[in-house]
Amino acid sequence: MPERVAKAIEELTEEQLQQTPIEGEWSIHEVLIHLADSESVGFWRIRKTLAEKDSILAVYDEDIWSKTLFYREQDYHLALRLFAALRTSSGALLELIPPESWELTSVHAERGRLSLYDIFQTYVEHGEIHLQQIEKLKQALPQ
Repeated sequence: MPERVAKAIEELTEEQLQQTPIEGEWSIHEVLIHLADSESVGFWRIRKTLAEKDSILAVYDEDIWSKTLFYREQDYHLALRLFAALRTSSGALLELIPPESWELTSVHAERGRLSLYDIFQTYVEHGEIHLQQIEKLKQALPQ
């Protein structure tokens, strides 16, 4: 996914990355920062579920994060590298676990009990959703 995201934005200018062509949407730049932050939460949730039986998974408000963590000013290159490193690290860890570990669970404060597989699937889908969002934003950019 990180490679697909990087490819999707490779020909965009800084100005295009910062534009918000669809009212109420983040800019592509903000989506890139969000992907890194979200992946860091997923990185932690995967490990917490593997290491701590029936652990509680905290929630976070992504809109507040985008406003208070300077998403428009953060370095998106750094965010993409972090996204890739976190995704690679989690993938390497998940390759080591025995099959029964996929059934380990944690309790998400909003979504209830989730298996490790549920958490994994959430982050797979999350990347796809935001890649589609990036493509939609690209199409809406002025030509």
